[in-house]
Amino acid sequence: MLPVRHLAALLAELSRAPGIQDGAEISLEANPGSLSRKKLQALKAAGFNRLSLGAQSFDPGLLKTLGRLHGPDDTRRAVEQARAAGFGNINLDIIYALPGQSLEMAAADVRAALELAPEHLSLYELTIAPETPFARRFEKGRPPLPGEDQAAAMEETALELIEAAGLKRYEVSNFARTGHACRHNQATWRGGDYLALGPGAHGHLAGRRWAFASEVGAYCAALEQGRQPYLWQEELTPEQRALELVMLGLRTTEGVDLAALEALLGNDPKKTYGGAVAELTARGWAKLDEGHLVPTALGLRLADAAAGLFV
Repeated sequence: MLPVRHLAALLAELSRAPGIQDGAEISLEANPGSLSRKKLQALKAAGFNRLSLGAQSFDPGLLKTLGRLHGPDDTRRAVEQARAAGFGNINLDIIYALPGQSLEMAAADVRAALELAPEHLSLYELTIAPETPFARRFEKGRPPLPGEDQAAAMEETALELIEAAGLKRYEVSNFARTGHACRHNQATWRGGDYLALGPGAHGHLAGRRWAFASEVGAYCAALEQGRQPYLWQEELTPEQRALELVMLGLRTTEGVDLAALEALLGNDPKKTYGGAVAELTARGWAKLDEGHLVPTALGLRLADAAAGLFV
């Protein structure tokens, strides 16, 4: 949404202040309809090197149902122009199990995305958050959501298409060509630190987590009064951090790093979580492999249930 000159100035200031390592992955999220050839060229010149586009669907009717302002051709044009501008790392977001969507329509969306040869693909099942504009629209007679079995069939078909196209699954909803897994996502799933800058931003540092006020006026007022603009903050115990590593790791093909758990807990995690680990392996949801608890394909499909065994 910001003009390119503001984004470029922000990136330049970050380079001068905390600094940006050579070869850093610098992502920008955008709606396909908000880009132009000139804007993409300027963004690439400013230093952005990864582009994530909210394609969501390639069906005009479904895009309208989602309340999106762009059309399928906007996504195709954005990818073409991004390639021409020099972007060699592009992600597309796709949503399935949409109101009125059939299995054939869901497969067509994935095929259309793969035809654009993205380096990364994020595939999400629709969830409707209450008290949102979409939820209110949906309540007013929108077509019904696909059932659980139909949604599972959509996911299975999508997985087959994506795998055949050469993208490997590295997290429940994320797929990438070799060397293009999103670094920010991976750092988060491994319990890494991330800096919060700006209204609504979330940060994490060695077990302390916080969020800044999302309302711009409140954020600025706090800074002008010499205060940090916290909306909330919390200190996680080692046990809480370990449990989060388990829950996040069971969503990835890398799995849970048992050495990282041991460093937090001060003892062998196979003892602390022995019952849950035994149950996971007995059900065929995970296996122990070279210091990691690695989910199977079935375990990834049932990641939330698998994580529930540790609670």
